Amino acid sequence: AASLCQDCGAGKFSGQAASTCVEECPAGTYSIAATSTCEDCIAGKFSGATGATSEATCQDCGAGKYSSAAGAISDATCSDCTAGKFSSQAASTCSVCIAGKHSGAAS
Repeated sequence: AASLCQDCGAGKFSGQAASTCVEECPAGTYSIAATSTCEDCIAGKFSGATGATSEATCQDCGAGKYSSAAGAISDATCSDCTAGKFSSQAASTCSVCIAGKHSGAAS
């Protein structure tokens, strides 16, 4: 009988009382070693990769776009900021332009 529990490798996870770490983290998530769950990419980022081993796998929505969804799997969740608003990369919301400034749609 095994006397020690071993860590799951990065990009994989296991549930309680599992004998192996065969489950890969699904798209939109990642895990570092020794976790029982996968972490979502934060809002403003997305990842289509399965079995991702670090947060760096999550890609930014581009400037002028935003996504409020955590765990997004593609850039299709990145929406354009509306006219009069702007965002930097990896934004979860768009900000309103201050008085004296303007922004056309998607900028």
